[in-house]
Amino acid sequence: MAEQRILLEIAGMTCDGCAASIEHALQRQKGVRLVKVNWRAKAGEVAFDPEETTVDDLLESSIFRRHYHASIKNVV
Repeated sequence: MAEQRILLEIAGMTCDGCAASIEHALQRQKGVRLVKVNWRAKAGEVAFDPEETTVDDLLESSIFRRHYHASIKNVV
């Protein structure tokens, strides 16, 4: 199946380190192909294989459960 991309609004980031932590955590999830997070824009983009993971899995990942809040801005 084709790659899917979602754009996220991410609350709680205050620095580049926050963005890097989110990128690292999401990149470790099965099926994730690309993660770009910008703390100033309070946004992120995730490309993933929908046969290996789901949007819900991404939004319920430990990084968002414990430190930040993410919601879907757009599905590309």
